[in-house]
Amino acid sequence: MVLKSLCFFSFPAMRTEVEKDHLLCFAYRILLLPTIAVHVPPLFRLLEPINPISPVLVSSLLSSPPLPALLPSVLSGSGFCRLPKAASFTRLSVSLGPCTSFGYLKEELRDIAPFPTSCFPSSLFPTMRADVEMNEESSKLFEREQAIYNNLDERFEIHKEKYKGQQYSHIYFSRLHHMRNLLYSLVPNWKPNLPVKTILGLEEGKECIIVGTIYKHMKLKPSILDEYSKERSKVPLVKPHNFVHPDDHLILEDESGRVTLTGSLLDPSAFVTGIVVALHGKETSEGDFFVEDMLEAGIPPQTELPLSSREDKYVVFVSGLSIGSSIFNPLQFQLLVDHITGHLGDRNEQSIASQIVHVVVAGNSVQIPQTIAPRDQSTLTEPIKELDILLNQLVAAMPVDIMPGPNDPANFSLPQQPLNRCLFPGASAYNTFMSCTNPHQFELDDILFLGTSGQNIDDLFKYSEAKNRLEFLEKTLKWRHLVPTAPNTVGCYPFTDRDPFLIESCPHVYFIGNQDKYETTLVQGPEKQLVRLICIPKFCETGNAVVGVLPLQFYRKDNVEDRTDAKIAKKTSTRN
Repeated sequence: MVLKSLCFFSFPAMRTEVEKDHLLCFAYRILLLPTIAVHVPPLFRLLEPINPISPVLVSSLLSSPPLPALLPSVLSGSGFCRLPKAASFTRLSVSLGPCTSFGYLKEELRDIAPFPTSCFPSSLFPTMRADVEMNEESSKLFEREQAIYNNLDERFEIHKEKYKGQQYSHIYFSRLHHMRNLLYSLVPNWKPNLPVKTILGLEEGKECIIVGTIYKHMKLKPSILDEYSKERSKVPLVKPHNFVHPDDHLILEDESGRVTLTGSLLDPSAFVTGIVVALHGKETSEGDFFVEDMLEAGIPPQTELPLSSREDKYVVFVSGLSIGSSIFNPLQFQLLVDHITGHLGDRNEQSIASQIVHVVVAGNSVQIPQTIAPRDQSTLTEPIKELDILLNQLVAAMPVDIMPGPNDPANFSLPQQPLNRCLFPGASAYNTFMSCTNPHQFELDDILFLGTSGQNIDDLFKYSEAKNRLEFLEKTLKWRHLVPTAPNTVGCYPFTDRDPFLIESCPHVYFIGNQDKYETTLVQGPEKQLVRLICIPKFCETGNAVVGVLPLQFYRKDNVEDRTDAKIAKKTSTRN
């Protein structure tokens, strides 16, 4: 039987600092029990005025680290009850959630009981008893919703591939071959009366269509040679965040040759190297190709969106945890974990949390220091261990996908392979834990998701211009390529027979992680494709996670910083 359990612990006034420290250690262990989840405020409640408790102990309980970071993680959303300075009570009430089995709780307490009784005098720890309180409301359980999950990362996985000194020309040839066949099929409906030629077959003054890969010549593009010549140069090296320059120009190339593109139709700042397009124009007397019109592949075809179910299902996206960095706030992420696992809020909040069917962690989960003293080498694994502890709480409640990012312990070049399961001994014991590739593609109830940890869009931001990151996302869909700048400015594996980054089927949800702010929009294609574009913000900087309601509605969940006057972090949700 599932019971609502209340445990009371009585402590007389502390007489020594040693006793106080032992009590604090015991309090930590009580608060870290996996069964404890407070739903009835306040956590500290005046029950009986027995013996006056030491004001020093009260101060320690409320201010000694890491207790302030632990207490709000088990508080309900209705607030925190402060203890007065001259407290004349000593009994702490810890309220356990309605999903706690009292039998399991007794086993936990039995394991802990030898710890305080062996450290404290009998007069210090006189009573320890557990009472059971039942009511009809607390006996009601929320059963978590389920979704059919299908991992589609096979094309991004490198199993049988072996590096044998091959060059990157193979991946460009594979891309051009695939996209050219696609564009050739679209040309009859675009320009039915014009011939299609190769670059070598161009004739001066004759209109035609050519298909090739764009190369963008950039004046400010970084070069390794600049680092060796900077001492001789009188002009300092320019290192802007964006390398676009007015003198940039575009070149189109295929297997036969290359030609410079002219005309006002194409704005070089809107394009990057690696895009395959079809161009209508003619060769000029200078040997350039004057562009009159352009054809892109466009948004790929999309499978029909499944009918909405009667009950809502939620998907949570979070990225940029950066555990181990100076700006990581463990309380902030613990609040998110407690919220989506149903350990915070009233019954309505818990009902919503029970409808979360999947969590996606989109890269940059840890921040491992690059330089460290030899004596501190053992601390390198601390961020991974802490991440494993936090993931362990999530995977015990719901399926979790974790993707690698540029700062994670994975291969640098795309596609990044799954993080080794040995890094997560706790979380990997659950079948709900899934270590995935970057990019990551999967289905939930026949809804197709596709996303990256942000490297592709971050690189587009360096070498082209757009109004915002969402415009870059839409462009990659129209170009039908996830990472068009790979391998030119983004490292990738030198595939010989395929380009795994081609987008052949339009996703219903297209997301990128580790962005500066949350953005989302709904894009509709010419064939009535509907795509939800999402920019997932860095959680360590914004405290924001994205909550999606299947199939296409998305929200932002804000975890506002902990405030000293309230002693508990607030949560607000804004519908977008």
